[in-house]
Amino acid sequence: MPRVATTSNITNPKRYGYDLQLDNIFLRTAVGPNRDMTIQSSDVQAGQAVNVKQNPEDFTSNLGRIYSRTNFSSGQGLDTAHRTNAKPDDNNRFWDSKGIDVFHGDDEVSYNIHLLHTTLTQNKSLGGGNNYLAQTTNGDIYVTDTTNIHKYTASTTSWSTINAGTSGASHNFTGIAAFGNGFYATTANATNTASQLIKYDGSSYSTLTTAQSSSGGLTGVWYVKNRLWISGNDGTAEYLWERSPFDTWNTGWLADADSVVEIEPTHSITGVVDGGAAVLASSTDGTIYSFKLSSTTSVFVNQGQTKIPYEEIHSIAAAEGIIFIGTKEVSRNVGRLYKLQLVAADNLYVLAERELIKEWVTAVDTTPKSMFVSRDSVYIGIKEATNETNLWRYYLPTGGLARDLQTVGNGFVQGIVQSSGKFVICVAGSDVYIETSTYESTGYLITSAADFFTAESKQFVGAEVSTKELPDNTSVELLFSNNFEDLDTPGSANYERAINQVSGIGDTEVQIKPIARYIIGKLVLNSDGVDTPKVKSLQFRALARPELVVAQIPINISDRVERPGRTPIRVRELGDALYNELRLLEGDAVTLEIFDPNEIIRGVVESISYPVSSNAERGSVTQVAILTVRGTRQQTVTEPTSVHLFGGEVLGRIRFGG
Repeated sequence: MPRVATTSNITNPKRYGYDLQLDNIFLRTAVGPNRDMTIQSSDVQAGQAVNVKQNPEDFTSNLGRIYSRTNFSSGQGLDTAHRTNAKPDDNNRFWDSKGIDVFHGDDEVSYNIHLLHTTLTQNKSLGGGNNYLAQTTNGDIYVTDTTNIHKYTASTTSWSTINAGTSGASHNFTGIAAFGNGFYATTANATNTASQLIKYDGSSYSTLTTAQSSSGGLTGVWYVKNRLWISGNDGTAEYLWERSPFDTWNTGWLADADSVVEIEPTHSITGVVDGGAAVLASSTDGTIYSFKLSSTTSVFVNQGQTKIPYEEIHSIAAAEGIIFIGTKEVSRNVGRLYKLQLVAADNLYVLAERELIKEWVTAVDTTPKSMFVSRDSVYIGIKEATNETNLWRYYLPTGGLARDLQTVGNGFVQGIVQSSGKFVICVAGSDVYIETSTYESTGYLITSAADFFTAESKQFVGAEVSTKELPDNTSVELLFSNNFEDLDTPGSANYERAINQVSGIGDTEVQIKPIARYIIGKLVLNSDGVDTPKVKSLQFRALARPELVVAQIPINISDRVERPGRTPIRVRELGDALYNELRLLEGDAVTLEIFDPNEIIRGVVESISYPVSSNAERGSVTQVAILTVRGTRQQTVTEPTSVHLFGGEVLGRIRFGG
């Protein structure tokens, strides 16, 4: 096999008719009719041309690349918009938001995002941490507070307080469950040596039981599948009982031996829900217990359990066949939200396909203590900071998650309900908050960082936001940052305002001038509270930098060797040897130096075409391969720093690579 011309055996490549150097290999071009050598600016991404007004991304090559978003309903948590392992819903995701409704949009016209409603404190000044909430079938809402109960009458939107003497509560409340127009509630004293099960039928209260001989304080109550589920703890174990509320109450029903499950006493039952095929009960020992109604005894029996390692389960919900659990990591104040599927295996009902949806890591305990299921969403209460407790919303149609309503409460959310279409939120030790019809004064949405699948710097040239006609006293701002770390810093001074729209519908691109790898968009919606702006889309446009180029060069890989001023010779198998050497470089980082025109490109061999036969005008048959190198233009003239200079070229041009 003949030797390929390299820097080790050729000292003056131009003298021998070579036109370029690829690393240490010298090459001759095969430029001719229909075989042009081209060096052109590289686009920031090769892609499909689509219409930005109809699709989430516009890749129209003659206008650069456009990063756009028209829908955010797949939720938050996506840091990079352009990733190799992209999922179908990436085009509808973003990084973070606050005060913005990203799910419902406008039911009458087209999808948009807008401000959320505010919440109003009810001035209940809740004390302690035993604040639980229940809603009856007539819409009345009851909130426990030590030994008192606050009643919200839906028909009059007014509050009243029932004292201990009227309710018959001798100890602090530990749980409440709505039952028809009334409720059941449990109490226990601080040492769990006494307890009550209290029933309210809508007009009067009655105490059904006090502490049992073998049981201590009652710790919770739930109404699920027409059964009362009651938990209690006697210092020996935590118990869970199930009883029919339609039967005449028997004071001996809560005996330890009659419990459906018992766990060690340092943990507690935290929730009971209807999981469809089974009733599910969660506990702080990280276990979810499954109960099925026995066909022989007509009582519920333990029919399986699922363990979540190193997690305390503090809340549970079920919706559309999906089970949601809110957990706290053992020994760490880290709250998490998981979703699972209830499956039957060997006559046991267990939870499988566990998926982490969200992890909240802040300076405070973010344990999800309460959930609420609506027609299309699951709401989770999260304390995110001192004097900041928010609802988070999991939107069932898309599987998206985002912040929803905000409160200034300083505590865990212990209850969530809806009254007349408005949310009521109970923040333990703080207050009760009710959603209003007034909009937030401001809210923001931060997009994912876009780099068009390349780490190269881009010239960003334009920004645009499209809105519906802005109401009076509202505005929309579009800001941007090129610092990836600003994803986690909404208030960063690096965000530069590109647009401040105070009227009209937008749809006009404005000029921006940053040169960077990334661009991060920040939408800010502002309002006087009366109405809200509605945003339909946003976009940023980028162009390739001039130094980003693609070189396509036809390479002579025939056996014929042309030499200036000398008779051509034929070297058998030279073409095959050269072609094989080039193929080995495919995908590798290389330095390409073109002698005329004078160009140095540092990049990667994108492809080597299969050899093709081409009939030149003079009638010879030439084997040609197309070399494609994508990279960055380098400086071609500099001070000599190496002894590896091209033969006679003593002007200081350095040969990179080789």
